[in-house]
Amino acid sequence: MNNHTTVKLFAAVISLALGAVTNGKDTRSIKYAAGASQIIITDLGLLPGGTTSAGLAINSEPIIVGLATDSNFALQRPFWNANTGAIVGFADNFNPASTAIPEQMNGSREMGGTEVYGDNVYQGVYWNPAGQAFVLPPLAGVDPDYGALHTKAHGINSQGQLAGAGKEGPPNFFTHAALWPDKDTKAIDLGFLGQGNPNYSEAYGVNDLSHVVGNSAIGSLIHGFLWRNDQMTDLGALSGQVVSEARAINNTGLIAGKSNIFPVVWKYDPANPGRSPKIQQLPIPAGFFSATTTAINDSGDVVGYAGSPNIDSHAVLWRDGVAVDLGIWPGGHYSVANGINNLGQIVGTGTVAGNNLDHALMWTVDGGGGGIPCEDLVSFQVRCKATGGGGHKLQARLILTDTSHSGEQVIMTVDGDPTPVTINGDRAQLSLNNPALGEHTVALTDPAGCFSPAAPSCE
Repeated sequence: MNNHTTVKLFAAVISLALGAVTNGKDTRSIKYAAGASQIIITDLGLLPGGTTSAGLAINSEPIIVGLATDSNFALQRPFWNANTGAIVGFADNFNPASTAIPEQMNGSREMGGTEVYGDNVYQGVYWNPAGQAFVLPPLAGVDPDYGALHTKAHGINSQGQLAGAGKEGPPNFFTHAALWPDKDTKAIDLGFLGQGNPNYSEAYGVNDLSHVVGNSAIGSLIHGFLWRNDQMTDLGALSGQVVSEARAINNTGLIAGKSNIFPVVWKYDPANPGRSPKIQQLPIPAGFFSATTTAINDSGDVVGYAGSPNIDSHAVLWRDGVAVDLGIWPGGHYSVANGINNLGQIVGTGTVAGNNLDHALMWTVDGGGGGIPCEDLVSFQVRCKATGGGGHKLQARLILTDTSHSGEQVIMTVDGDPTPVTINGDRAQLSLNNPALGEHTVALTDPAGCFSPAAPSCE
């Protein structure tokens, strides 16, 4: 038996043994108000004998993946059930000499991430739904021995395509944004925005349309980019700013990032490559100097964190143009949000006591809407109906259990654009005449997390 086989078997035995452990009884939640929002923050706890944990990504099963130390101080990659807080499995490490860190997870529980061995040795990693880890092949046309040790994976879509970066060999050693069609195929080189000093590009997110976002050098500056149809587009920066970064992309035409110290989103038309993306600045929560976005869902909710020189960072949710400070666990001093799913559940990391040890955290936010709980809702139905003369009507209908919320408002979001809708009796209805042909994403975003978004098509 060779050493590689021994290592893989050893990792499988560890995963099998740890898979029986749950920590549901150790989770604890606190509910508090933030302006008009009601927030529930949940401490996902630790592994038995462990000291730290971190929440990194969440899908809509809903399953959370993160890192946690075990009783031997080794880092494991647990899966938490977001509804119960119980650990339901573990993802493998690829090489016991280092730690593979998942960064994003799709709805099938496939993941992308990176294993870092040292200052200049790193490998992109793909995990299948069972949690088995595979190293990604290098960029096409790059020396396979050198290139295989210089790849990174940051994002993954529902097709299992992965976004990240690879590095060319001597004499330049430039980093190139990369897209892997699957875990076994050499990466596609996405190129550069222009001549950099030095040349550099790196991809961070990919949506289900195979549109990729990331960052690239232009001269000595960094700009966010959108790559689609084999073409890279400069996303630009806010007026008066000269730098930007793009970190995440959803399926409805929104990109999350930052320009200098300001959080931003870009809106683009997925069906029209000729239409330029438009940038919009997001507010920074009161008391903070800057903010960074990390993730976005298909309803247009953006998460990240805000900070100031004299204040530790706080996790932030941007919803319907409003910044919600998600706060910290009582007794802790900082928090960051790393991911959000299409149910509106947010995952991240923060301290829970004065000992400065991190715990994986989850937030759920009721954005107001008269304080309507999910249990007061029966159904959310969406359709696109043909009308006379070749027109169409996009209709959404929310049914409630009774008429107690009549006169209050909910928010329905169509392709990222929120619309307040007043409840009439036991229902709230939205109707849009002659929307663009093709698929639309319609979601109930306030109250959030009650129903999955719908994707009707107008044909």
